[in-house]
Amino acid sequence: MSHLPEELTADILSRLPVKSLLRFKLVSPTWRALIESSDFIKSHLNRSIATKSNLFLIVKESHLYSVDFDSLSDSTVDPVKLDHHPLRCQDHITEVWGSCNGLICLSNALDTVVLWNPSTRESIKLPYASIESQNQSRVDPIRVYGFGYDRVSDDYKVVRIVVLRGMDGDESFQYEVQVYSLRWNSWHRAREFPHYPHLKKTGGVLASGALHWVVSPETGFGKSHLIVSFDLGVEEYRLVPPPEFSNTNFYMSVEGFGGCLSVLCRYYLAGVDIWVMKEYGVKESWTKIISMAHPAQPGVIRYFHYVRPIAYSKSGEQVLLEHDTCLFWYDIRTKMRQSVRIRDIQDLLQVDICRGSLVSLRRGGGGGEGDGKKPQEKEERNM
Repeated sequence: MSHLPEELTADILSRLPVKSLLRFKLVSPTWRALIESSDFIKSHLNRSIATKSNLFLIVKESHLYSVDFDSLSDSTVDPVKLDHHPLRCQDHITEVWGSCNGLICLSNALDTVVLWNPSTRESIKLPYASIESQNQSRVDPIRVYGFGYDRVSDDYKVVRIVVLRGMDGDESFQYEVQVYSLRWNSWHRAREFPHYPHLKKTGGVLASGALHWVVSPETGFGKSHLIVSFDLGVEEYRLVPPPEFSNTNFYMSVEGFGGCLSVLCRYYLAGVDIWVMKEYGVKESWTKIISMAHPAQPGVIRYFHYVRPIAYSKSGEQVLLEHDTCLFWYDIRTKMRQSVRIRDIQDLLQVDICRGSLVSLRRGGGGGEGDGKKPQEKEERNM
């Protein structure tokens, strides 16, 4: 293709998977420079998003596995064990805190946190962030993370929430929030968390450039229907209006689904509803896409203890759902279900959707200009 205009060459190459592009970097210095350029990386990513291509699942069991998304139309699929992930040699459980634009955030019990691009095998270990609170009455800190892209600064950010619990009958909680910027490779303190988040293993849920949690207005972890967001651009908290519920006797959680914020309402011994906010921040845009009643026939799921949507099918007519340790396709129109079995994996612990990309961790962002302000300057601006 040496005789083709560079724009046409770039357009053709942007349609290829990452694995092919990594090989084609060896064709010539010109192709290498093109494929590694920020403009091409963004173009390739945007085309993948528009065409719903280059998708795969990160499956956590005792190890991490990759599963090609297009193969999920088969009843049984073959996983690929990810022996090259950056925390593989450490004798601790690896936690997956979400993916964004092909990058994945991982951590382990040693509080080692890394960002990793499984397609290019590039990774970066985040600098250690100490817990700033010196309150000796607080013990057993719990750490959860959220990860996403800041469009304002063209930066990738990790949000860490440390929960400090009281001692000797003190049931109060103290929250400490820090934000890591890939562009500046440093942590900075964020404002205290408003309300009381229902923190769970999956951490903050990414949708529309913000991380989300279900929160309570006071201490206690009963039923709550409040949603708070943390905008990664301006680093401010906001309440997100929930759907208009006719029945509030359920347990609510939030998920990111199809690029939108979704709400799961689990009714004990009744079923589950899944809502999607089609226009972010607009209460009237909440749409109930799935309402599943508990089946009456024996041997089928009776209690939806843990259900979450993973992704739409390419046609948009089915939704891939994770239920406890299983996966199945749910047809929105017919309400039929089709199980998906991943060979040699008996119990799924976690499933995340990821997109193959060339996004580099060396550039400290998505390759754009950003606003040039350091995190400390943003913090002062928002006070």
